[in-house]
Amino acid sequence: MSLVHLANVCSHLQNASKARLGLTSIPSTNQLLTLSLALQSSGFLSSVTRAGLTPPPLNSNTTYEPEPVTQENVSSRRLWLGLKYWDNRPVLSEMSMVSKPTKRVWMDVESLGRIVRGREAGFVRGLTRPGE
Repeated sequence: MSLVHLANVCSHLQNASKARLGLTSIPSTNQLLTLSLALQSSGFLSSVTRAGLTPPPLNSNTTYEPEPVTQENVSSRRLWLGLKYWDNRPVLSEMSMVSKPTKRVWMDVESLGRIVRGREAGFVRGLTRPGE
């Protein structure tokens, strides 16, 4: 997957949080699933669900049976992400790429956690303000 797709997801999540959406979808790929789960474990997203073109039900009292993945519907699979808000402000207010096409930067979940806590990981500086 190219960095262009990751940059599109960054801007999509930033725009969705500014529009105060509770649920948004992105294409379902393994790299975006890993990114989404890392953001969820770091506390930026409330939920990550794989589904089709229609969103999963919001009622948590019912069990959700996702449709099975077949060769016909694999291109229509989406990741539905629940965005978090605190005191009527988005938890994820700004998201940008650290990597560039000439210099890729890869991080694991532990490094992402250090950055969220305000510490440096590698040569990437830590976050200094809430929602950065």
